[in-house]
Amino acid sequence: MILQPPSVLLAGPAGSGKTSALATQLLYGLEVFVIVTEPDGVASLLDAAERLKAPIDHLHWSYCAPTSAGWTDLEDMITKISSMDQKQLADQRDMGKSSFRPAAIKFLNAFRNFTCDRTGKNYGDFTQWDDQHSLNVDSLTGWSIIGFGCTVGYKPTANPGEWGIAQNFVHNMLLKINTDRRCYFNLTAHVEKEMDEMQGVKKIMVSTIGAKLAPKIPPFFSEVVKCSRSVDAKGQPSFTWSTLDSTMDLKNRALPMGANLPADFGPIVKAYMRRLAAAQTGLAGASPSPAPKLAPEVAQTAIVPPAAPMRPSATSYGVRK
Repeated sequence: MILQPPSVLLAGPAGSGKTSALATQLLYGLEVFVIVTEPDGVASLLDAAERLKAPIDHLHWSYCAPTSAGWTDLEDMITKISSMDQKQLADQRDMGKSSFRPAAIKFLNAFRNFTCDRTGKNYGDFTQWDDQHSLNVDSLTGWSIIGFGCTVGYKPTANPGEWGIAQNFVHNMLLKINTDRRCYFNLTAHVEKEMDEMQGVKKIMVSTIGAKLAPKIPPFFSEVVKCSRSVDAKGQPSFTWSTLDSTMDLKNRALPMGANLPADFGPIVKAYMRRLAAAQTGLAGASPSPAPKLAPEVAQTAIVPPAAPMRPSATSYGVRK
């Protein structure tokens, strides 16, 4: 491997176009693989591919949903909540952890031996894929729920040690993925406000298992992008990206620095191709993509994926300490 392809963290509230943006990779010749952890996530992918008129035969997904507690488990939880204090609840052991194990194993196997739900075809270990492939996890919220459930089961709270164990589940998997990969890797994440202990102010961070893990996620990625959904003067909705925002720590290497960027993986793929050509020929100058100009003729050629029909906003969910 001469050069590792980029990795992108797409962070934003529910309905901000994170899943839809993943489909834009299909326009640039990539085989796109998505590990879906969210209900109706596959529908969002298919809708986006249809709007973009993208080739669906290059889109592959594996649905790995978190395990939910059974009715008997929920009844047991109610009994314990109504009869125990917080410390007693936190010190409970093995409240259904074994029932959460299959979801965690299936999630792990999606990386180790990806099987497409659409075709049934097996694509093997993703660490063997080259730069014509893109692995995507949609989203960190479901990943966090899987890790938390595997650690505490359906217990309604956790002790400090269990928080650390669940956080390490996500952190160690991210380390494995980004260390060993030879393909593109992208992760979507919901957001919430957490305290920035370095600056003493609250900032928008990814929603995951506890406040301690959230600031450790972005360093794994070459691009950290804030996703937004806006409406123009004519009432037309569109999805946009930002790499510059005072309320959130963002990062850009291939993308230009700015706001209201098209929600499109094109500049990232093209930047990688420039870098690869430079590395192969010994030339320098693989600089970030230039900021988009406002000239009408340029604006008309830019790929701006259309937003889905406007719907009532939904509150993003996650597991937090």
